[in-house]
Amino acid sequence: MNPKWIFGAVFVSALAVFPALAQNVTITSLGSESGELCALDRAMLLQDPSGVNILIQPGRTVNAGDPRLEGVPVHVILLDHAHGDHMGNAANVACNGSGGTNLAPFPSTVRVAAEKNSAVLTGGELWDWLKERLIAFGEAGASTECGNNPASTEGVRDSACTAVLRPGATREITLNGEPTGVRISTVAVPHSNGIDGHFVDGATGSGNDATSGLPAGLYGYGGTETGFVIRFSNGLSVYWSGDSGFFGDMKLFSQYYGVNLAIMHIGDIFTMGPDEAAFAVNQLIKPKTVIPTHVNELATTGGVVDPGSKTERFINAISVAKVIVPLSDVPISCDGTGKCTQ
Repeated sequence: MNPKWIFGAVFVSALAVFPALAQNVTITSLGSESGELCALDRAMLLQDPSGVNILIQPGRTVNAGDPRLEGVPVHVILLDHAHGDHMGNAANVACNGSGGTNLAPFPSTVRVAAEKNSAVLTGGELWDWLKERLIAFGEAGASTECGNNPASTEGVRDSACTAVLRPGATREITLNGEPTGVRISTVAVPHSNGIDGHFVDGATGSGNDATSGLPAGLYGYGGTETGFVIRFSNGLSVYWSGDSGFFGDMKLFSQYYGVNLAIMHIGDIFTMGPDEAAFAVNQLIKPKTVIPTHVNELATTGGVVDPGSKTERFINAISVAKVIVPLSDVPISCDGTGKCTQ
C-alpha cells in the first residue's frame, strides 16, 4: 500500500471499510499532517473486527468536529495520564509542534467525549475529575457510572461517562450481543500525572484567559499514571507503553498478556529515549511488530523517515520485531498474531 495517496475523504471511507476486512484490527494515527509522523502526534484510533472503536488520547491533533471521525463512533477513549499533550490542552498544532489553539478550561478529551458520548477510561483519580469537566462543558448527563461494559451492550450511549481502571484490572467492551469484544487492562508506568492548573475544577475563562486558583507552576493531583494492554477479539494483544521509563515489569506484562504488538513512546526527556525503548522491545517485550510514537520530532519528510532522527535510531536498534512508522491517516492492519501491514 502506498501511503502517499491515502488522504482526505479517502481516509474517512477507509475507517468504515477496513474493520470489515478479514478479522484484522485497524490502527490509525490521527496526527497533525496526513502521511507524516509529526512532533506531537499522540492520538490513535483502534478498530476491532467486532465493531468496537477505541481512541487513545485525542491530544493536540484531534478535537470535536474532526472530519476524520465524522460518522465514526468512538465507544471508548483511553487516557493514560493528564499531561496536556495527551489530554489535549491545545488543538491544530503544526507538524513541528508549534502553534495551536488553547483549549483551556476544557481539553480535547472532554470535547470529543461529549460529542461522541464516549466512555472515558483512566487510572488514578482522573475519572471523577473528568466527569466534572464534562458537566461543566454542558454534558449534563455525564456520569461516573459507566457500568461493567462501559460502551453499553448496544454500543450507543445517551451521554459520556467516565470510569476508573487501575493496574491489574480489566474491562471488556462488547457490542450488539457479540460473544467477544475488546479487553482493556491497565499496567504500571513510572512517570507523573499532574493536571495543568488551567484545567482544575473551578477554572474560569477560556483560551489564553483561562485562570485557576492555583499558584503559577503548580499542578492538580491526578493520581498514578498508567499504560495499557488491549486484547482484541482476533487475538491481537497490544502493549501501549505510555510515557514510561523502561523497567523489568515490561517483561511480566508481555508474558502474562501475550503481547505481540508494542506501541512505544520513544521521544526522550519525558519518556524513554530511542535506545532505551529499543532495549525494552528487544530484551523485555519481544513482540512481533513495534510501532514508535510520541517521538517529539518531525520524524518524516514525504512519509520517509528523516536520516539522523531519533526515530531512525530506534528503527535501526530493533532486532526482534518488524517496525511500522505510524504515518497520520494511513491505516495499519494487524492480524491476531501481531503481524501488521501498512
